[in-house]
Parts: sequence; C-alpha cells; structure tokens
Amino acid sequence: MIHRLRYGIAAGSLLFPFIALAQVNVNIEDLLADASDIINILISFLILLATFLFLLGIVRYILASGDEEKRKEARGMIVWGIIFLAVMVAVWGFVNLILDFIFGQGADSFTDIPLGPNQ
Repeated sequence: MIHRLRYGIAAGSLLFPFIALAQVNVNIEDLLADASDIINILISFLILLATFLFLLGIVRYILASGDEEKRKEARGMIVWGIIFLAVMVAVWGFVNLILDFIFGQGADSFTDIPLGPNQ
C-alpha cells in the first residue's frame, strides 16, 4: 500500500508544471520546445546510462581475468552497452530529425560548436 502511495505521489508530482503553465498565456510552440528539451534531457541521460554500463562491463572484464564465467558475463555486458549506446544515439537522431522536419526545431544545444576567442 505504501509503495503504491509513493508511486502515486511521484506520478502526481509530474503534473505540477501543468498547474504553472495554466497561469500564463502559453502557445503550442512553447509547449513543443519544452517537450523537445525534456526528450533531449531524457535521451542524454539514457546515453549516459549506456556509457556507464559499457564502462562497468570493461572494468568487470579486467577484474575477472582468472574466472572465465565472470569474463563471459562482463563480455555480454560490454556488448549490451554498445548496443544500447547505438540504439540511443539512433533514437536521439531520429527524434531530432522528426522534430526538425515536422515542427522546424531540433536539438540546437548539441550542435553548437564553441569557437575560439578570435573567431
């Protein structure tokens, strides 16, 4: 019962931004920009998680130099980390392609290239 209450409170807290958005005049472009930002943050977090999984697999592979069973598990973790990374980068690109094609907005924050002081 308490677990359901915790999940209910956590899910309900996701609705708080809608209360704030109800107070001002917001158009659809602002909502789409916010949705794009949330999706990009979520995908960036998942890419970070996949990188962590990959690096954890490498560390386990190195530490399990004598045990073949642990090396096999670590090798599988490395493979799944690479697959997860490739899928997440593809999803990130696909989402930004769709957003750019349909709505004319993409993930500009990832495409900005910092320039030197003289440029």
